[in-house]
Amino acid sequence: MKNREEFKDYYEILGLSFGSTIEKVKSAFRKLAKKYHPDVNDGQESKDFKLILEAYKVLSDNKSKELYDKKYLEKKKCDLSVEVKKSNSQISTNIVDPSRVEYKMSLLNLSRAGFDLSKKFTREDFLEELGEDLVVYLTDKEIEEGAFLVIKLPARAVCNVCYGANRNCYRCDGTGYITTLEELKIPIPPNTRHSETIYVDLRKGHKRRGGPMFVLRELKVRVKWLSISDID
Repeated sequence: MKNREEFKDYYEILGLSFGSTIEKVKSAFRKLAKKYHPDVNDGQESKDFKLILEAYKVLSDNKSKELYDKKYLEKKKCDLSVEVKKSNSQISTNIVDPSRVEYKMSLLNLSRAGFDLSKKFTREDFLEELGEDLVVYLTDKEIEEGAFLVIKLPARAVCNVCYGANRNCYRCDGTGYITTLEELKIPIPPNTRHSETIYVDLRKGHKRRGGPMFVLRELKVRVKWLSISDID
């Protein structure tokens, strides 16, 4: 309990979100000073103003702000590990908003990345160049409770017109197969760390018997915390 009391959220004291710029810190301080400065309170320095001044001194200096931000992140991660008691099997019903999903390539190219298209660029080359297939940005609530990432990926299915029995089929051009988009629901466990990578085996547990099969064999998903992604 003592450690919790020692740490002060200077951003909260100034009414700012974590990672706010020094310019915003100065602006917030000026507004609060007009209200809590001793000159407007009969010359008496209140506890509130002492905290405001303390927060300002730390966050208005580049070096001290950088050190504080590191401590802030460590504290936040520690709090999450203590407060989140749900196991991976107890993921909530939170669904990540599609606007917070960043694809490193288009879905079409993402599917093709599993093959050697030009005999010079393979999926291994793709991952080495871009790092992951997609990035998902989580809110604090989703970090604490867990969430589901719902996306659609290209899949290979037996032609629904000729069922692979007609070489002149207009639907599949005689290949016997067609490409569809299949929905994939990926669980993101509670307390997933910032910048942690989740590997999804698309050939295990995601194939329906007799149904479509995803083009990619695996999916590499990087999780980022929305509240701190701007300072990476």
